[in-house]
Amino acid sequence: MSDPVAEALRELRREYHAEAPARVAELERGLAALAAGEDGAETSLTMLFHRLAGSGGAYGFPQVSATARELERLLRSEPHWTPARLAEVQAGIQEIADAFNNGGPA
Repeated sequence: MSDPVAEALRELRREYHAEAPARVAELERGLAALAAGEDGAETSLTMLFHRLAGSGGAYGFPQVSATARELERLLRSEPHWTPARLAEVQAGIQEIADAFNNGGPA
């Protein structure tokens, strides 16, 4: 007999995972806005990382949470966005994408 709670949790995880490409694309757009110096880009990207830091682990993606938390801290502490720092954020976004790709629905 199937456990309805466990099945509901699996379904929520599948839905969260299905939204991963859109979430990663949103991070990439945020990074592009930050690199272009758009007003509010830093705050917006910080909030995206903050949400992923909170939700990733809850849906079974602890590496997404850990990386997003690191990137959130970086954005909150970095006053100057050099190409090297922007590349660091880009690498973190790729880590998040890889964590989603490697942690598909169970």
